Amino acid sequence: MVTSSLRPLDFCDTNRYNVTPSFKPKKVNNMKRQCAMMMAAVSAITTTTALGAGFALYEGSAKGTALGGAVMGKAYDASANFYNPATLSDFTNTVVTVGFVTEHPTADTYINGNPGRKMDPGAFVLPHFHLAQPLPYGFTFGLGFAPEFGLGTRYKSDWEMNWNTYKTTVRGLTLTPNLAYNITEDWSVSAGFRLLYFDFDQYSYQYTGVGAYRGRFHLKGNNSFADWGWQVSTRYKVTDSFAVGAMYKSYIDSTIKGHANMNSPVAAVNQAASGTASADIRLPQSVTVGANWDVTETVHLGTALTWTEWSSMPAINFKLPVGRRPTRLRWDDVFRVGFGGAWDFHENFSLLGSYVYDMDPCCTKDNSGSTMLPPGDRHIGTVGLAWHYGHIDVTLSYGLVFMCSESVDFTHPATGRSTRFSTENGLSHAVGLSLTYVF
Repeated sequence: MVTSSLRPLDFCDTNRYNVTPSFKPKKVNNMKRQCAMMMAAVSAITTTTALGAGFALYEGSAKGTALGGAVMGKAYDASANFYNPATLSDFTNTVVTVGFVTEHPTADTYINGNPGRKMDPGAFVLPHFHLAQPLPYGFTFGLGFAPEFGLGTRYKSDWEMNWNTYKTTVRGLTLTPNLAYNITEDWSVSAGFRLLYFDFDQYSYQYTGVGAYRGRFHLKGNNSFADWGWQVSTRYKVTDSFAVGAMYKSYIDSTIKGHANMNSPVAAVNQAASGTASADIRLPQSVTVGANWDVTETVHLGTALTWTEWSSMPAINFKLPVGRRPTRLRWDDVFRVGFGGAWDFHENFSLLGSYVYDMDPCCTKDNSGSTMLPPGDRHIGTVGLAWHYGHIDVTLSYGLVFMCSESVDFTHPATGRSTRFSTENGLSHAVGLSLTYVF
């Protein structure tokens, strides 16, 4: 709870803010106390729910998604910029890959064991663009644009926990120029930058602390493409048919600037809770290792293991109109493991498939969860079909994400009331389409 830093006596001065006359002077002390509770509630809620559960994305292309990201030792298309830029050295011609992957998450919710509103934000489109350009002297230039972080949640605005959130969108897009180099015929390395655009948009309903009035609170901001990190990777061909790869992505320290707006029937509350807002966040580093094996000329297998240091983001430091407040997350470091394969069953067609197990970093025992994204680990199964003809490759993928049932206990910052939020039947449908052209 936020204490004296909120200065509730100043925020709730009825003479200064001209509160409607129905609030008599003899009730001012009680109103000040209620308004102080409201300010503490706004500050606590908007900071504790700001980024929800783990929000890393791995949909660099339809083909990469269909293979479960298990492409660390082999470049299937120009999305190698996203998965392992060291494999860009496989290309001897200019290659361009463009497309999108859509995500449509849904889940049934339960509040204290009773059925709640269904979570259904609709479909989100995750675009991608990748370029691979061979250069002289063993170098290859790569340029990629794809989502690296993101989530989206929407409930009915009148659902039982709209004080936590009822609509949230997070987008983290990276532009990644890379340079790969062949040290030998079997060993290649790469280095590049990750230029980040991060956008956050959230709606909730908050108690005003004055009678039964509640107000819609809107928090929005972005980093104006001003933050960056870096990445390095390598690939080694052990044999002509077996290769291993590894990639490191650095931290990205980002400052998100925007605006907070409260819309309620109480002018004093609106003025106190509205204004400029910002947040400082450190996005985690990660390490991915993997291998690819061409079992035969038509059967190809791969695996990838990613470790993400979510514990490096211990808090999000918010500056809101009601004061400063760091929000402690206490998330765990997690692993993601994927297995993928491709079968070239025809001269012009390949069948793709994968399974991925993705761990959830959110520690549910300390109320660090959020209703923004159903908590729990995820099991992901994806299939794909690729059509190749001449210089063109078209890949269509479909994935189904099973979200494990989980429960999180919340304490309302203003009322102190405890609520258990549970999810069941969490699913996300992912459809992808990529077009690759080799010049």
